[in-house]
Amino acid sequence: MVVAVAPFAAFMAVFGIYPVVQLIRMAVSEVGLQQGGFTFDFTGLQNLRKILVDENTLPVVLATIVFVVGAVVLTVVLGTAMAIVLDRARFFRRFAKRVLIWPTVIAPVVVSVIWLLILSPTIGVLNTLLTAVGLPAQGWLGQPAGAMLSIILVDVWHWSPLVFLLVYTSLQAIDGEVLEAASVDGASESQEIWHIVLPMIRPAILAAAMVRLVMSVKAFDEMYLLTHGGPGNATNLISLHIRTVFFDQLQLGYGAALGLAVILGYGVFGIVLALVRIVGRRTESTHA
Repeated sequence: MVVAVAPFAAFMAVFGIYPVVQLIRMAVSEVGLQQGGFTFDFTGLQNLRKILVDENTLPVVLATIVFVVGAVVLTVVLGTAMAIVLDRARFFRRFAKRVLIWPTVIAPVVVSVIWLLILSPTIGVLNTLLTAVGLPAQGWLGQPAGAMLSIILVDVWHWSPLVFLLVYTSLQAIDGEVLEAASVDGASESQEIWHIVLPMIRPAILAAAMVRLVMSVKAFDEMYLLTHGGPGNATNLISLHIRTVFFDQLQLGYGAALGLAVILGYGVFGIVLALVRIVGRRTESTHA
């Protein structure tokens, strides 16, 4: 038994535990570069305290929250709606599935180029169409609200098909006899969806939401190439901020502390979510 799990344990130690230990070591140190190597001067919680007083922290956190909430909610709603509609479609189902999953298989860099050619204020297709019909061109990526809305739109376009795949797979597992029985009892199509289909696929929807939550917090490529975090700090998400601190400003200890704070945030969120589920199950068992 020990021999069987040894490769997995070794993999986790090298690629899981060791990087986290090194991240913690950097987060509690003033890290420098000397003769091609790192130097560590222990500073305790100074880097973590710096996060609380850094003037960039609040704008970055607010921008990240707005982006994550918008992207997760819209992708889950749109992906679920596409899955339900396609599951009940009678024609072109196979063709539609192939078209809908197309954005997901495209690399983020290519997605960024595509949308830059659409949203660019000078050569963008969207502004070209507006000026062709006599409307003024818009600075889609040059205004704070427009830039945030644009990167949310790009993320939703890119990853809604992933939610669609997860939910559509769950829909295929629903017993058709349940829906037939509901139809015989006089349930309308909307009633079937709200009272039967959605409750049965709720685990898949929640799993898709969790996946999208993780992906949204660490989103980087599209935002970096489209807006570089601007204008100002309007689209400066936590991933972009860590990259700037770590690689551009070479504040290695502080950058590691920011990364550690994100991991701790995930941990706290996971604990809260687990407590909510425990309380919910106890409440259900009490009412039962």
